[in-house]
Amino acid sequence: MRLLYLLLLIVVLSCSHKVEQETALCEYIAHAGGAIDGYVYTNSIEAMENAAALGYRYIELDLQYTADSVLVAAHSWGDFNRITGFVHCGDTAPVLKEFVARRIYGKYTPVTLNDINDFFTRHKELFLVTDKVSDVQVLNEAFPSLKERMVVEAFSYDDYRNLLSDGYYRVLYSCMAEDLYSSLVKHMMLHALFRGPKIEWLALHTSAAEYPFFALVNTLCDFKTALFTVNDISLIPDVFDERLRMLYTDSIIPCNR
Repeated sequence: MRLLYLLLLIVVLSCSHKVEQETALCEYIAHAGGAIDGYVYTNSIEAMENAAALGYRYIELDLQYTADSVLVAAHSWGDFNRITGFVHCGDTAPVLKEFVARRIYGKYTPVTLNDINDFFTRHKELFLVTDKVSDVQVLNEAFPSLKERMVVEAFSYDDYRNLLSDGYYRVLYSCMAEDLYSSLVKHMMLHALFRGPKIEWLALHTSAAEYPFFALVNTLCDFKTALFTVNDISLIPDVFDERLRMLYTDSIIPCNR
């Protein structure tokens, strides 16, 4: 199936051209809440407050469900159990009561849904970037007043389309999406032949530069990139220069590139 998509791309190559991008400043995203005291991936209240104080406008949180089906922030349950002293629990999700009782690295506070809404209500100048969950109904219920300040990484084209049509500020089509190849061909390469909005934003790992499929996408299409995760600007592959608009980082302090 992937070979078919590549052949389709080659067919349209002769009648396509790369649209030049205007120069734009890269926005820095505090990855998993941002670094604090040398720790990363904490998704903690303290990390969020630290990121706000450092001048980040975009703060990313990983959304997970507890064992009793409550949405909270944690990179993964394996990571959360390890950094809260419960490594013996493996990747088993705690219930909400256990989640809020723990401390990350013995001192940082786990983040509940109420904490997220309270933080972004107090910091109206900031944007919430989400990972792991992209169902529009779930996000509408979880963040009823944040839609216009949310950047959502979508994990299917259906989610991408639904989030855009529902008025979310920015939607990033994820390189982790299961329908990645078919969606890029249909809704980016051959957009005129298919229904639905054209994909304008991609959330890409730096390793994407190594894949031929990305090289074709980069040649044929006009899109913007949110790149993860980068802690040394000098290591960003040159191929991303024209596309780069957002950068997930643990520790780079916001500034103009």
